[in-house]
Amino acid sequence: MRLLLAVCVLVACMSVQAHEPMQHDCVSPIRPVNDQDNVVWQRFLDDIDRYRSCVSIAQERHEAAGRAHQEAARDAVQSWNDFVRTSLNAPGDFPWPELSEENR
Repeated sequence: MRLLLAVCVLVACMSVQAHEPMQHDCVSPIRPVNDQDNVVWQRFLDDIDRYRSCVSIAQERHEAAGRAHQEAARDAVQSWNDFVRTSLNAPGDFPWPELSEENR
């Protein structure tokens, strides 16, 4: 059981190290030097809207990925628990140390 637990922890650590945080490709607009030019200023305001939208989409994507990771973690634990309930004869296969009378 300890070996199996060690293998599970090792696999989990390897997958964490292999997972790079997702980046976004949103680029913030640069404020125009001449804010008196209405065409340039309107383009800047439009760029701001696109930037805000891009950031919102990136946020939603990251939050969805987080929810998917949490669900995958719960599924992995559930698989382990199902395995323990159906395949191990605890404490027959893995007896716990007997407690002494003073520790009971």
